Amino acid sequence: MVLCGSSFAQSLPTVPQLETQARGRLVAHDADGALAAYEQLGRMRPDSAVYQDQIGFLLVATGRIADGIPHLSRATELDPKMAAAWYHLGGAQAVNRQMEAAVQSLEKAARLAPAEPEYRFRLGTLYNDTGRYAAAIPELTEATRRLPSNAAAWAALGLALQKQTRFAASRDAYGKAVALDPGNDLVRNSYGYVLVQAGNPAAALGQFRRILARDPENENVRVNVGYAYMAAGQMPEAIEELSALVRSHPEFASAHYDLALAYKQTDDLVHAREQFERTVELEPTLAEAHYALAITYLESGETGRALEALRTAAAQRPDYVDAWLELGTVLQQEGDVAGAIDALRRTVALDSANAGAWNSLGLLLRRKGDAEGARAAFAAAAELRQAEAREKEKAIREGAARLSK
Repeated sequence: MVLCGSSFAQSLPTVPQLETQARGRLVAHDADGALAAYEQLGRMRPDSAVYQDQIGFLLVATGRIADGIPHLSRATELDPKMAAAWYHLGGAQAVNRQMEAAVQSLEKAARLAPAEPEYRFRLGTLYNDTGRYAAAIPELTEATRRLPSNAAAWAALGLALQKQTRFAASRDAYGKAVALDPGNDLVRNSYGYVLVQAGNPAAALGQFRRILARDPENENVRVNVGYAYMAAGQMPEAIEELSALVRSHPEFASAHYDLALAYKQTDDLVHAREQFERTVELEPTLAEAHYALAITYLESGETGRALEALRTAAAQRPDYVDAWLELGTVLQQEGDVAGAIDALRRTVALDSANAGAWNSLGLLLRRKGDAEGARAAFAAAAELRQAEAREKEKAIREGAARLSK
């Protein structure tokens, strides 16, 4: 019996043998074979963070994300300073749409291994995915410094900068991305867009034309061509391009919206109104379209419809300062003091530096009999105007000083 037991024990693979087997399976791209070896190692050494990390990683890599996450979590518990385990856990959580948990895990990975560019890249990309563009910029800047040939990292940095309206820097990042990956039309389209925003619509048109040479029916790029023409002041060309687009894609709300803007720039209010109305019909939640339609109604003398459209815009986007300000202004003109006061209070709550809104609010409060409220509003307006005057004087003095040198 002893000999039999000894013979059985000798037949079991040792830890070094299993590790060699697992590494060999990985080299051979046999994920299931490697997983089987690591699972056996995990049973033999249940307190090994490395084995738990490998098991979790391979489960995630083979599509078993829900099964992999507990192993990765266990790895971080066994070794809280294991950056790779936090990185793998964050990636799995992101794929599983556990976005807040993923951010926390990837932040830990990046703090533990700040010199690892892939960690910084993945964290920056996740910040983009969750709308934290300001936080993404330093991570992606460092990632591109360490990974200068990574087109995706440059594209992610371009997006973060674009969302922060840093268009010149975004242009440069996207430019590097398309140079590294010239076939990526999505990134090239974004590059063209920021070229327009950075003041170079002619260069943008060149980028859009390159995409259309490969994909002539790309409606998103075609609408951007119209947008670039508008930015260049070429309204006839914009109208021609966008009119052709809405004929071929009559349900494309963005094309109708930009066409309406182009018509409005040429003072063709009839066609502008027609296109804005079509836009809100196709995309009723687009607050900007309701606002632009309201302005068109006002310019056509249709105050009632304008008020309706302004209320819709403000309701859809409660932080829409321009909509609240215009609504307050129109209601003031229509004699609706209470409504105008409410709209202007909302305006200054969102934009406390708007001297005109404070002054209009003061006039309305005085008309209502609220002397104290009126004094406070007038004081705020006066303070803002004095600050503006001081800034102008400072600029004049600095300019004079430069000239005298």
